[in-house]
This record gives sequence, C-alpha cells and structure tokens, in this order.
Amino acid sequence: MMTWKEVLAQHKTLRGIGQHSLLVDRGESGYRNRFLPDGAILYPGEGLAGHQQPTGGNRILLEALASQTPLRVYERLKPNCWQDRGPYRVEGVEYRLEEAERRYVYWFRLVPLAAT
Repeated sequence: MMTWKEVLAQHKTLRGIGQHSLLVDRGESGYRNRFLPDGAILYPGEGLAGHQQPTGGNRILLEALASQTPLRVYERLKPNCWQDRGPYRVEGVEYRLEEAERRYVYWFRLVPLAAT
C-alpha cells in the first residue's frame, strides 16, 4: 500500500491522467471507472462537462494507444491508501454518446500488461 504523498511523487500531477500513469477509484472522484472481471478497466476520458475533446489527458491516452506505451495505474482504496496495480496498456477506445448526460465521452479500455 502507498500513501497519497508516495503516489504523487511518482504520478507528479493532481489530475487523474499523468504523462506516465493514471489514477483510478470506485467513483469518489466523480468518474465512473468500471473494473471488469478479466482485470481490464474501462476508464472514462477527462472532462466531467460538455463533449470530451482529444486534448489534455485524453490526448495522452490516445497517444499511448497509438504508440502502445504502457501507463502505471494507481487505485485509491480509501483515503490516503493507494495500491500500485502495475503497468496497463490502452487496448482500445470508444467515443460514444452518453444519452443520460447528453454528451460524448471517451471510454478507454485498459488491460494489465501481464495479460497482453
């Protein structure tokens, strides 16, 4: 287990998507990460209002998909308690209309590197 201070020293940003890593949780951040039985994570793109754009963190994930560059994933288990889930690869992306929100959202499929 890691503290937030230890995660931040590696992740280097308060944002969920960093240059080399991602933060995931079970909804505390306002994002709805979906943890799948096969170990994959469906990760919503950056931006909680309006149509998401291919900029900022979304651009980082799109570039990781194109280059097949792995990203380290840190999961928040409870306040100040994080787990390093290891490296993940962006396996795919879907940009789809979330009808309830009336906006387009990126959904990135992340798979553990060990599973690829």
